[in-house]
Amino acid sequence: MSSERIPEANESMINSDYKPWENTQQAKGKGLKIAQRFSTPGVHPFDEIEWEKRQAKITDETGKAIFEQKDVEVPENWSQLATKVVVSKYFYGDINSGQRENSVKQLVHRVSRAIADRGLKDGYFKTKEDAETYYQDLTWLCVNQY
Repeated sequence: MSSERIPEANESMINSDYKPWENTQQAKGKGLKIAQRFSTPGVHPFDEIEWEKRQAKITDETGKAIFEQKDVEVPENWSQLATKVVVSKYFYGDINSGQRENSVKQLVHRVSRAIADRGLKDGYFKTKEDAETYYQDLTWLCVNQY
């Protein structure tokens, strides 16, 4: 582990030489055992909720559209505001290329899978099954807005 001083809670890390991302040592121990707490075993979290297609449109004070994406798939119980924010800020890809994400499923899978896979690679989970359980629960938490 590096010998840099960890900044105090009230210190800015901007001018600090503390760089936790440069720690390449594997965590000691055997990793975390993850118990399923939110998602249902054997059921993908996407299959536990209802989905619908909506339009995400943001207008300026004159009513002119400053962002618009049609036919986006979102959980049915999400507000229109949540739809607008998530689609406009977090969907990946150029809207004009046809390669942009068009479903919250794509966004949540992309992020949850990246976190779980990186955690497995870095030794945070005891087994691949624990990483998968983490992925399932994180996915459930995201689509249910926790």
